[in-house]
Amino acid sequence: MDDNKLAYLQMIQEPIGRMSTASAIFKGFSATIVAGIAALSYGEVNTFILGLSFVPVILFAFLDIYYLKLEKKCRFLYEQVRTNLHEVDFSMELCKDNKEAKARIWDCIKSPSIWLFYPAMIAILLAVMYFRNKGVI
Repeated sequence: MDDNKLAYLQMIQEPIGRMSTASAIFKGFSATIVAGIAALSYGEVNTFILGLSFVPVILFAFLDIYYLKLEKKCRFLYEQVRTNLHEVDFSMELCKDNKEAKARIWDCIKSPSIWLFYPAMIAILLAVMYFRNKGVI
């Protein structure tokens, strides 16, 4: 493997790493919000405030899906360069065909990193709201 190709692959790998880190941060913020709301629900918190807690979790889910979509496109570019299907031109222009790169919104939602995490966070918030409204907590 020549030096230019190696440098290009490393250049593509850097944003993939940053997007992966951003995804972990989004999940951490979401978990913190849910834990905080669950803890606050034992105090005097009204239903409207509990309802507002869904907004940041859903927004973090959308951001996570968006970053996963970009990460998949970068991985597609990486694979194209690695297998010599894309020339070494140091361009970071990503594939516009989301289907080819397997980076459609639905492809990202089906990722275990999304569908195993965010629905659980929303289910916990729903349970807290339900039990709070029933007077259990």
